Amino acid sequence: MDRRRLLIGLTALATLPVACQSNPDDALRLAAAKGGVSPQMLKNFKATSSNTVPVRVTTRSSLVDLFQQLQQWHQSASDSEANVSDQSIDWVALSDYWLLPAIAQKLITPLQKYDELPWDTLSPDWLTLLRRDEQGFLASSGAIWGTPYRWEHLMMVYDRRAFAQFGWKPTSWADLLRPELQQRFSLPDHPRLALGILLKALNYSANDLDPAAHADVMAAVDTLRSQVKVYATSTYLQALIIGDLALGVGWSRDIQPLLSRYRYLEAVAPLPGTLLSADVWVRPNVQPGSNDSQAVRPVEQQWLTYWWQPDVVESLWVLSQALSPRLLSPRAEQTAAIVLPSAEQLQQSEFVEPLPPSAIASYDELWRQLRRGK
Repeated sequence: MDRRRLLIGLTALATLPVACQSNPDDALRLAAAKGGVSPQMLKNFKATSSNTVPVRVTTRSSLVDLFQQLQQWHQSASDSEANVSDQSIDWVALSDYWLLPAIAQKLITPLQKYDELPWDTLSPDWLTLLRRDEQGFLASSGAIWGTPYRWEHLMMVYDRRAFAQFGWKPTSWADLLRPELQQRFSLPDHPRLALGILLKALNYSANDLDPAAHADVMAAVDTLRSQVKVYATSTYLQALIIGDLALGVGWSRDIQPLLSRYRYLEAVAPLPGTLLSADVWVRPNVQPGSNDSQAVRPVEQQWLTYWWQPDVVESLWVLSQALSPRLLSPRAEQTAAIVLPSAEQLQQSEFVEPLPPSAIASYDELWRQLRRGK
């Protein structure tokens, strides 16, 4: 499960062919996580594209593996004695979570002439997320380091049978602090996510620079410590299905497919807003000692913006359980089959932004306090 491995840490790497500057057959070469680009969507793109350039997609088991591959490509390109393959990768699907280290380590290059793409069809939040300085931090005057491909959001999924005895249904992150749920739910095993949820429950930003400065946050950490039964990013789903949990918190792409299979499960995008995560297309930096932009070919422009098209929204959801970049806009048409935050909730939702070391230290300390005894 890509998001679990992305958020918890790095894993062993099996390498792809090494990237370089040459592309002898002029093909469009892509690298994505397994299942990220379905054969049907690739077929649809080729059918709608005005280009006859071949499209090659190489897959890895997770987005983490792709990040590590970027590191290896860059290292190989920097090694004058490296045996570099003549096959290149033009674009890699990377999580926004990894943009900061990818930029800081000069593993990717910014977009050249990004304004030639139809950004006005998307929410301005995308440009805010992707505009970074050379250290990878958000910067209003920074370069654009990728294009949005798909996104997901944290949500709650619960067993209606278990909640029948309570006489209420969960609708807000604050419900996780109610005594009825003591030792009956799971949270993601990641400090920024678990504490971000707590901050949202108390109407603070999930990217607060000093969460420990709020007295109610410190009190809520003490309460939440006894509330959570388990911190998990994938195994909680099985525990929920067999009745060991009454509620779980996880990513929409993992949860949504369960709803049609297990009718006693119900999902909700909690108030006031949620945490978001996106996959973006980035260009590997394979020129030693350089971090310069490269021109974007017409076929590349078509590929990058293919995922923004109105007629791709449904197929992206059906074939990969992912959300189109168009759906991040409060103006987007809501679909009954997809559990989405409302327009008002989207205004209160946030991507997990990169924070300075002092803020990270604060989150890590609160995480240790929250996990004490677990």
